[in-house]
Amino acid sequence: MVMTPDEKELRAIARFYKDAKEGFATNDGYYGVPSDGKKIAVIHDGEILKFCRNQSSAKNFVTQHKKSKRTKK
Repeated sequence: MVMTPDEKELRAIARFYKDAKEGFATNDGYYGVPSDGKKIAVIHDGEILKFCRNQSSAKNFVTQHKKSKRTKK
């Protein structure tokens, strides 16, 4: 499996933030960034998709968003 330079960069970023105390990054370009005190902003392709109350709801939103993107294609 040959990865493009963009895919390699996304995986490197996800590995870097793997042990972060707040926020997260995925291999496919989703980021959970702490914002507004306890809220988490979910970002993908440079666009803020949603503000979630906690990290687990942000991760649930990311999995739902991935599924909805697959069905739209």
